[in-house]
Amino acid sequence: MVDKKELGKKVDDIKSDVSDKKDDVSDSISEMKDDAMDKKDEMQDEMGKRKTQADKLLKELVNTIKVKQVEVGKTLSDYTSLQKPLADIIETNDSLIIKIDLPGVTKEDIDIGIAGETIDIMVKFEEESEADDINYIQKERSYGETKRTIKLPSEIKVKKASANFKDSVLTIKLPKIEKRLHKIDIN
Repeated sequence: MVDKKELGKKVDDIKSDVSDKKDDVSDSISEMKDDAMDKKDEMQDEMGKRKTQADKLLKELVNTIKVKQVEVGKTLSDYTSLQKPLADIIETNDSLIIKIDLPGVTKEDIDIGIAGETIDIMVKFEEESEADDINYIQKERSYGETKRTIKLPSEIKVKKASANFKDSVLTIKLPKIEKRLHKIDIN
């Protein structure tokens, strides 16, 4: 026969073992939850770092594109500004004459420089003030500063160069240097 005390003790031992196992399982579950939370935090930190890196790369890309747009704009501007202001170049026996139409410009808005075999003509076109009620349908006239560099076909006397601005036409007269031929005696 089974003794009730012994049976009670075995039941208490089993309960104690079950309780210990339950605590062990609870501790393991708690550790697993903590590990999972740590892993989750690590993954979120890593994702945050990667997001920051991606944002940085994206900003650098956008900035590079903006810089390139400005460079392309300047290049296009240089191409178009090479043709403006429009110029006629006339060569006579003793001089070069450059005529440029500059409507709406004063002589104070013009700067002329000669260096070597080129002449630089810089012009500042004042922009008309824009009222709020004006709606341009087409706007083609030049505004702002423009520069025209012209390569001269012959050497000139820089100190004798002159310019005249009358009726919105700039006329630049550049006296040519006479080319002297040196004769060589033939033996």
